[in-house]
Amino acid sequence: MPKTPKNTPLLPRIIVFVVGLLLTLYGVIIPLLPVIGARASGEITVIRRELGDRQAPVANSYSYSVGFEFTLPDGRVIPGNTKTIGTAMSAGISKGRSAVFYLPALPYVNALEKDARFDLGKVAILAAGLFLCFAAFRRKIR
Repeated sequence: MPKTPKNTPLLPRIIVFVVGLLLTLYGVIIPLLPVIGARASGEITVIRRELGDRQAPVANSYSYSVGFEFTLPDGRVIPGNTKTIGTAMSAGISKGRSAVFYLPALPYVNALEKDARFDLGKVAILAAGLFLCFAAFRRKIR
């Protein structure tokens, strides 16, 4: 018997495509912020440890939420947030001044200087986003 394409509802496919597109944009734009964005002097205002031990292969590792803000040339203060992994005693980052990269047209797209680089995590996010984009419109064979 010949194989026939199975039609899936359109709404779930659109949602998967949009999520994939957002992941792809994040994986591309954040590492490119030093090239296409502007640099500002920011202030790390909050460092907060979240939950308990991560139960990772590396013992004694904890998740931290880091809040920062920076001022645009027109005087507006823009907040930002990032996550980092540290030990029980330190997040590996301290309060105070830090460079921030942001998109001038959309300053809420921003990252600390240490996060605005192309690393393995961004590659994984980019690959997952591309996979979801292609999987959303792949035809299933029954």
